Amino acid sequence: MTPEPGAAASIGLRAQKKQRTLLDLCLAARRLAVEHGLDATNVDDIAHAVGVSPRTFFNYYETKLDAIVGPIGEIGTPDARREFVAGGPTGVLVEDLVWLHAAGFEPEDEVREGISLVTRLIMAEPRVLAAFVASGARMEAATGELLAARLGGPVEPEFASITAGIMTTITTRAAMSLAGDPDGSLAAALHEHCAMAARLFDRPDDSTREKLR
Repeated sequence: MTPEPGAAASIGLRAQKKQRTLLDLCLAARRLAVEHGLDATNVDDIAHAVGVSPRTFFNYYETKLDAIVGPIGEIGTPDARREFVAGGPTGVLVEDLVWLHAAGFEPEDEVREGISLVTRLIMAEPRVLAAFVASGARMEAATGELLAARLGGPVEPEFASITAGIMTTITTRAAMSLAGDPDGSLAAALHEHCAMAARLFDRPDDSTREKLR
């Protein structure tokens, strides 16, 4: 049965609201932890900063550290994930992976603030760094699920792992490259860093090989 247009719109709005709350709780947790310290930050304060109840907080995150790390499994946006799984937007896997991750860089001002806050927290609090390291397994699992959905079948765990690792490294380096450029585009930097990484796999043509001999 095809859902009524109004029902589909309602589902879309609920998904957007859920995504917004997920990100708001993450940013609030990071802000409070930087301002007051990790130990002095509690779930009640995080929930209050976003205007939700502590009970609602636990619908999104299990602990305050989880909130600081953020929605690891939420790569890109819901709409971008659907397009990626459907084989878009270009049909080239690596380009579509970059596009998918870049879709999560909106709004850029919040993303920049979030990255800045995380950098400060990692430098000041080893538990935050440990939480990010531990989240790697979740990132690999989420990447594997997206790849399997797009490719139409299970993918090797090693493939999911290396894909997640490559995209995490490129995304991190792209964000760091803009530390001194407040007007630079995170999405553009991500595409540029992916292009640089692709140079590792360049193959010289026959004429070049002759010159190198």
